[in-house]
Amino acid sequence: MEHAKQSSAIASPKEPLLAIKLIPSLAIILLSIIAWQFAPPSGLSLAAYHTAIIFIATIAAIVANVLPTGAVAVISVSVYAVLHAGGETSAKAAIMAATSNFNNVLIWLIVIAFMIARAFAKTGLGRRIALVLLSLFGQSSLRIAYCLGVADFLIAPATPSNTARSAIVSPIADSLAKTINKDDTKLGKYLISSVSAMNDASAVGFQTGFAGNLALVGIASSVAGITMTFTHWAMYLLIPALTLLLTIPFILYKFINPETKQTPEAPKFARAELKKMGKVTQAEWKLIAVFIALIVMWVGGKALSLHSTTAAFIGLSALLVLGVLNWNDVKAEKGAWDTLIWFAVLMGMASQLKTLGFTGWVGHGVSDMISSGMGNAGPTLILIVMMSFYLLTAYFFASGTAKVVALGPVIIGSLMALGVNPLIAILAVAGITNIGCNLTTYSHARNPLLMGYQYHNDKEWMKIGLVISIGGAIIFMTSGLVWWSILGLM
Repeated sequence: MEHAKQSSAIASPKEPLLAIKLIPSLAIILLSIIAWQFAPPSGLSLAAYHTAIIFIATIAAIVANVLPTGAVAVISVSVYAVLHAGGETSAKAAIMAATSNFNNVLIWLIVIAFMIARAFAKTGLGRRIALVLLSLFGQSSLRIAYCLGVADFLIAPATPSNTARSAIVSPIADSLAKTINKDDTKLGKYLISSVSAMNDASAVGFQTGFAGNLALVGIASSVAGITMTFTHWAMYLLIPALTLLLTIPFILYKFINPETKQTPEAPKFARAELKKMGKVTQAEWKLIAVFIALIVMWVGGKALSLHSTTAAFIGLSALLVLGVLNWNDVKAEKGAWDTLIWFAVLMGMASQLKTLGFTGWVGHGVSDMISSGMGNAGPTLILIVMMSFYLLTAYFFASGTAKVVALGPVIIGSLMALGVNPLIAILAVAGITNIGCNLTTYSHARNPLLMGYQYHNDKEWMKIGLVISIGGAIIFMTSGLVWWSILGLM
């Protein structure tokens, strides 16, 4: 027995001394220390300069994946507080500044929306919606893609996690591809690629469809003084999002060209799966009622004197009282609590940079550079050039939310300084942030999940992602500019 224990101990893998990736971490720390020794550039305060160094180092650590994002955020808070980076005069003021955004109401809206999204998965309502659509309209591979896209749009208002929505919709796409024609790998590739594209298109249309959208709402308020409600967001962005829904599945259908065009097996499959699920459960009906009430509260928040976060708290309370969710479900929603930590830290530091003048300083610098390079170009051309640059920055970020927090204030500030309507700048950034999540295998946490179905290799995903991102950006900007012009923003 003793010998067996010793053998087991010998066979077990040795625990690493450090969990952090050492080489990129040391490089980031070294460069930060070197930068810290220099005086700030002209026009920038020392506090803004030091805060920017920590913020940039934090983003670099997230991009390099030296530790999970939440862990990097915790370390960032510690460093900021110890160094009094923002010029705080006491230890208490430093830690309060570092953690100031944990009471941000938008962050709590994200957290609660994650809980509500859990209810869609727990009850099976999201899956049922997709299957009902397929049972009625899934007679061709193109129609299947549209059905899955519509299903994603229907659950997006209460699901700020693209990964959660794709985890509901993508298994249906995979099962259909294998059931209809398992030898046609292009069919699976087409359906999964379309699921990915529609996952981001739905996020464009709803303020609560992606965590990064709510970060942008905070940025819009701090940088441009613009308040974006659920209704405002939908009014300005739902039409461009629906244009993406109408066009991208067809573009991918032509580009990937699956061999299987007609799919009479799909409605049969959907009806069989619905039969297995049985009748709509009491929990699903309760969730439907709460979901409708949430939409009413979000749309009519001003008339009802309800903040969107208050409405979310009411919705979660109702789900707990009705038994759709229990407290263990709330505690187990790791994605929500993880987001709370790193999102609050990044948003807090971004807000500090705005307060300390760094965002405005960079914005004016970029705008001056563009002005000198583009001469007398009009605001629309400048917007298109800037959005093209912003789209390609997805190659350098593993999170759309981290990207919009890091670059959103700078891009919006630069566009405002160049004469672009502040609201149009915010709307453009909203769309391009989401569309860029398809660009690479790593630009969104959902992408590795979808690649796990093994219809794509890395090269194929990047090639199709380029089609989705460039095609989507052109369609979004064209339809958006036309729609915003009709609304009188231009």
